Amino acid sequence: MLPQHPVYRKLDAAVTVLGVDLEDWFGLGVAFIVLSRLSEFVVGTLLSIPRAEAVISALATGVVFVLWRRIRERAPRHFMRHFLGFLSEPEAYLVLPDQDANPYVV
Repeated sequence: MLPQHPVYRKLDAAVTVLGVDLEDWFGLGVAFIVLSRLSEFVVGTLLSIPRAEAVISALATGVVFVLWRRIRERAPRHFMRHFLGFLSEPEAYLVLPDQDANPYVV
C-alpha cells in the first residue's frame, strides 16, 4: 500500500500578524499618519491641546480601520490591488482581439 499524506487545501492563506493581514497593517499605519497630520492641523489650531491630537487621531484611525474591515469582508481577496490596477491601466482589462499575434515557426 502506498503511503498517504494529508492534502493542505489552504496553501494560499494570507499571512497575518495578530489576526490582521499585512496589507491591513500597512493601511492602518498610513491611515494613522494621515489622520495624525490632519488632527494636528484641525485640533492643534482649534484646541491647542497636544493630548487631544493624539486621542482624536487614534480614535479616527480605529473608526477607519473598522470600516475598512467591514468593506474587506464583503470584497474578494486582493480586491483593492486589482481595483487600483484597473484605475491606473483600464485598457489592460479590455477584452479585444490580439493585434500582435505571432505564429510559432518550426
